[in-house]
Amino acid sequence: MSVSTLDLLNSRIDLSDVLSRRAAQAPNFVGLFDVPRSGDAARFATNPTHYWLEGVDAPKTKTFTGYDYESSAATFTVASSVGWQVGDLFHVLGDSAVLRVASVASTSIGAELVAANGSSLDLETYAPTNGGVLVFDSRPIQEGSDSGENFFAQSTAEFNYSQIFRGDVGLTGTALAVETAGRENNIATQLDYATDAILRRINAALVFGTRAQRTAASPGSMGGLYFFGTQEGGLGRSYSDSPLTMSKINLAARDVTDAGRAPDVVLCGPGQAQVISSFMDSQVRIQQGTTEVGSRAETIVTSACGSPMKIVVEPSLPDSDVWVCDSRGFALLPLNGRALRSEPASAPGVDGARAVLIGEYVAEFKNAKQALCRISGLKSSASVLGQ
Repeated sequence: MSVSTLDLLNSRIDLSDVLSRRAAQAPNFVGLFDVPRSGDAARFATNPTHYWLEGVDAPKTKTFTGYDYESSAATFTVASSVGWQVGDLFHVLGDSAVLRVASVASTSIGAELVAANGSSLDLETYAPTNGGVLVFDSRPIQEGSDSGENFFAQSTAEFNYSQIFRGDVGLTGTALAVETAGRENNIATQLDYATDAILRRINAALVFGTRAQRTAASPGSMGGLYFFGTQEGGLGRSYSDSPLTMSKINLAARDVTDAGRAPDVVLCGPGQAQVISSFMDSQVRIQQGTTEVGSRAETIVTSACGSPMKIVVEPSLPDSDVWVCDSRGFALLPLNGRALRSEPASAPGVDGARAVLIGEYVAEFKNAKQALCRISGLKSSASVLGQ
């Protein structure tokens, strides 16, 4: 059954399925978001201030700023040794040797070598110049124990505000009577166009939106990628007019991985997408006998985690930025009962017809401080490509 102009002028039509389908097919940022359909009863926000729980099983680490070996004892200087105890096994980030905690003081951890595991680490001659990171591996437990490692975890909460998206369509009685190419003098056609326009508005909010509470003086808005991704304590690598390279993407992917997430998307503008394709040219295989010319990298495998990352082009992104993301925390939820819909809005006695397209949505960026890493300060793609 198709939706006709008459339907739209006399009843309320749920368009959430239409929005969900178009968002999933969109080639830009909004396509990464899970947008519920009308049947997904449990997938909605219940308040304009929408909260969600956050929690990342990140590696248990200690940053050390000093190292000393004296009287056959190796000691790492840390800010606090809380959470580590004698007998714990660990390694130094970037090395495979296994160490055991031999002693613990308030700001130091004593260590002894357990197994080299192919490493040439010698605690007596070890001399790190800029400190490093100790990575906890395990806490072996003795037979007959009556206690173990404390795994209690308390989730934190993050929130966003909902934003109302609306478009009005109106045609005069004369316009409705006139046949046009493409049947554009038609409420159904105009609402179809308006749905695409609202999807573009939502996409812009998902990228550049700032979190603002609704008040009598302000309509309020939801925060987007730049709001959540540039928070204090978040991940980021800043450069100064430096070309994008695979190494930079790998470093950002490693930051996300080390924070406990699994990066699966490289988000960039069309120019930097060309740069990625240019340094991936040597990896592209052309099938013999093909009549197509040119190449474009759509997926890359980072050496940081070994998993594929999809390259997604978002035309509105600044050319100086590229984002490495774990997109599994993205969601776009309607406020309960406020999914995108059309409503008749024709006033009695008016020579014409009018309809309204309206919906209220809120975006989730779960674990943004661990899942989003911004690479900024990149050399312009035009300069890199010699355009």
